[in-house]
This record gives sequence, C-alpha cells and structure tokens, in this order.
Amino acid sequence: MKKVAVVMAGLVAGSAFGADTPREWIELKEYKCSSAEVRDKLVAVFDAALIPALNRQGAKKVGVFWTDKETNDGKDDFGTSVFVVAAFADAAACLTEERALLADAAFMGAAAALFEAPMKEPLYDSCSSAVLQTFATCPTVEQVAKSDSRLFQLRIYNSYTPERNAKKIAMFESGGEIAIFRTCGMPPVFFGEAVAGAMLPNLTYMVAFEDKAQKDAAWKTFMEHPDWIKLKADTQYKDTANKIVNVVLRPSKGSQL
Repeated sequence: MKKVAVVMAGLVAGSAFGADTPREWIELKEYKCSSAEVRDKLVAVFDAALIPALNRQGAKKVGVFWTDKETNDGKDDFGTSVFVVAAFADAAACLTEERALLADAAFMGAAAALFEAPMKEPLYDSCSSAVLQTFATCPTVEQVAKSDSRLFQLRIYNSYTPERNAKKIAMFESGGEIAIFRTCGMPPVFFGEAVAGAMLPNLTYMVAFEDKAQKDAAWKTFMEHPDWIKLKADTQYKDTANKIVNVVLRPSKGSQL
C-alpha cells in the first residue's frame, strides 16, 4: 500500500494536479471523409465555426485533427479522417453539445458550408462519437506540444470485460505507466475511460510529440525502460487489452491542442 501511495503521489505531482481537481468529460468524434480535398474543407469549417462555438459553450480546449496514410505511419486504416476532441466541465454540457450548436445562430451561419453541401457531395460520409471521463490522475485535457510540426497519437485499448478494463486503468494510474510515459517524453493530452461509444469497455488516450523524430525516440525509450519491462511482466495485468487501435494525427491550424 505504501508503494502505491508513493506512485500516486508522484503521478499527481508530475502532472501538477491536486487530488481534488475535477475530472473533465470528453467528446471524441471521428468524421470519415471521401478524399483529402473534402477533408480539408471540413477542417476549415471546424476551425472557423466549430471551435469558437464550442468555446462559447464552455469547452475551452478543442482539438481538431486530421490524418492520412503518410501521417499514420503508412497505414490506411483511417483513410482521410478528421477527429475532434472537446473537453467539458460536466457530463450534461458534453451530452447536450449538439443541441447547443443547433441553437447557436453564429455557428449555423459560419458553418453554412457544412449544412448546405448537397447530399451527393457531403463534407463527411459518416460520424462516430464516444464520451469519456478523464482519469483521476489526468483530470484535465492539456496542450502539451506547440510546435508547427507536432504530432498526436490516439490509442484505444479495448478489454474483454469491465474488470480487465478497470485493471488496465489501474496499470496506467497506480501501476505507474503514465508516470513512465512522462519520463520517456510522452506527455498525455488526456487519458479517459469510455462511458459511451464503440469497442466498450475501453480506455482511450492521446499523447503528443513535437515532431515525428521525437515520437519515434520516445517510444523506443519507453519500450526499453526498465520500469516498463517490469510492469508489463506483472501477472495481475495479464490480458487487460484485447485490441488496441492506434492512429497518428496532425492538428488543424486552428486547433487548441
């Protein structure tokens, strides 16, 4: 118990949050676009209209991200998708975000291209959404990289059962995996437990890097770190992740993350 308490204290101190810092709620959306040209049009609408509108709702940290095969390390799993991360102070604000947008005249005007697109040429083909509650040890969404060349990695860890998902969350928190991330140069934008969406149960996190070289170096350092080698061998964490989804992203020009 003493060891766990020390690890938890280190995590809180390392992230500059107190134990009583309120946990935020995150809406994570993925928009699948038919081409890079359509994707870029959607990103432009989100930068000009969606980010300011969500800010008016109280979501002060809104990230807009895009990907393609080159950005996603040569993988074409996500095609030309756009992702949006919006952090809210409470669940009610998160769950009523869409209705609030429709009632926002400024947003409806600025986002006219989104709503006026003919059905034969929409700005996206489909949209999926997940609602997450941030981890106690990473209670708020943070901007942790600011360079123009920064990259983000979004990862979803699906578990067979809620019990295994809870154990994987414990591995990150009390087990110290988040602390190892920080030590290895992988500061978290957020860590969240999914309460709604696909691939339940799951935890979802995003880490940031100043550029691709730093991303590759950080992961190499992490995989070789003695604390990680010891942690992954701990049998209590066996079979905690059934499937891992990974996507590398670039921020839009207007992204606040």
